[in-house]
Amino acid sequence: MISFVLNALRTTRHNIKANKQVFLMSVATITIAFTIQGLFFLVFVNLNTLLSTWGKQVQLIVYLDDDISKGRMNSLEETFKSNKEVDSISYISRDEAWKGFKNTFSEKSGFVTDLDFNPLPASYNLKFRDGPEQLNNIRELADSLKEYKGIESLEYGEKWISRFEKFMIILRVFILVVGAILCVGLILIISNTIKLSIYSRQDEIDLMLLLGATHRFIKTPLLLEGLVQGVIGVGLALGIVKLIHVYMRFQFQGSLESIFRGVDLQFLGQPLLWAMILVSIFIGWVGSLLSITQYLHSTDRK
Repeated sequence: MISFVLNALRTTRHNIKANKQVFLMSVATITIAFTIQGLFFLVFVNLNTLLSTWGKQVQLIVYLDDDISKGRMNSLEETFKSNKEVDSISYISRDEAWKGFKNTFSEKSGFVTDLDFNPLPASYNLKFRDGPEQLNNIRELADSLKEYKGIESLEYGEKWISRFEKFMIILRVFILVVGAILCVGLILIISNTIKLSIYSRQDEIDLMLLLGATHRFIKTPLLLEGLVQGVIGVGLALGIVKLIHVYMRFQFQGSLESIFRGVDLQFLGQPLLWAMILVSIFIGWVGSLLSITQYLHSTDRK
């Protein structure tokens, strides 16, 4: 068994040396393809992190009618307190809301200081417990309050959150489709590379078959060659993606933190890294297997 493995490794090395240019072109193509896929994954991971961070900061704002009764307000507060997912409740009166609004916008527009009445309603700001179902919990409470008398409106950014979630679904589907296309293309590229390796050793392979060599003995070095192409290609691709990630962090991390607090540019997680490596191994194995199986079957028919 050990001699079989050593022989397969030596033959693989010989095949790579004999077709060095084609081998390097194949590795370069795999590297480019996996770099593109890795960058898509990098964008997706960071957008998903951004959505998660925004989701944790989302609050349900309940704007009250100006003529709401004290009893209605007490009933509302009881409803909020009875919801186990509500983490904190803060009441902002009309005067507090107007004062905060003027402090924010009076320097930017003189129109605000000229108003002699308060157009803002009182409101409750509800913060919810962190968790994967946080947005769903906010939606459920908001839906239950829509018909409640004394409430003027409800706000928690439902439209932009829904649009962002739809965009993430579209992006996920796009990545999967592009990934599938790239995988098929890479399998064909590796298959053609291995074909060239087979044809360069055609006389040798035919002689081995005449001498009684098994298909396993002939297939193994060629399968290893495809695996080597895939592993080297994905390794280089991940290195390039990591360099781009480091550059982006160095250039834009400070600006990103000033705009989105608590958001950090993330690299690909271990599940994605292992998925890309395993896919590269699979692509190399399938591409090689297709070529050598097709050749051996054509030889058997002769």
